[in-house]
Amino acid sequence: MLNPDGVAAGNGRTNSEGKDLNRCWDHPPCGCEVLPAKEVIRQLRASPGGVLAFVDLHAHSWRHGAFTLSNPRSQALPNLLRNFGGPMFERAQCTFNCTGEKRKSARHVVLRQLGVQHAHTLEATYAAMPKKARLITTQDLEELGQNLVRCCAKLQIAAAEGCQEKKK
Repeated sequence: MLNPDGVAAGNGRTNSEGKDLNRCWDHPPCGCEVLPAKEVIRQLRASPGGVLAFVDLHAHSWRHGAFTLSNPRSQALPNLLRNFGGPMFERAQCTFNCTGEKRKSARHVVLRQLGVQHAHTLEATYAAMPKKARLITTQDLEELGQNLVRCCAKLQIAAAEGCQEKKK
C-alpha cells in the first residue's frame, strides 16, 4: 500500500500531507511516497526479469463491479480478465484513454516514463456486483485478486511465446 498514513487518516486519494498520490506521478513532490515507488519500478525494469505489468489497485465509490482504466492500445490484460476474471469483472466498463489530469496518474507515467507496456488501474466497487446483482463480499474481492494474478501469468506466457516466435 502506497498510502497507509492517508488511509489511516480517512483519506482515499491524499496522503497525510494532503498530496493527491493519484495525480503526482509525473513530477512527485520531494518526500512523496511516489518517489521510492518509481525508483523500485526503475530498478525492477533494469533487472533480468524486468516488469511485465503494473496494476494500480483502487476502490470505486459509485460504479459497480470491477474494471480497468487503461492506456490506449493496452487491451491484453483487460481482455484476459474478461475471459478469466470471474463475475465481478466487467470488460464493458473498461476505458482506454490518456487525457487531461489522468496523464499524471500512475498508469500513464509508468508507461511513458518507465516503459511498462501493460500499465493499468484496476477499480473495484465498494458496494455491488455488476448490474447491482448483489452486494460484494470479501470472497468476491479475493477471487478477483486471484484471477488478476492468473491473468498476469497468462500475459507472461503469451509474452514468452511471442519472444520465441520472433527468434524463429
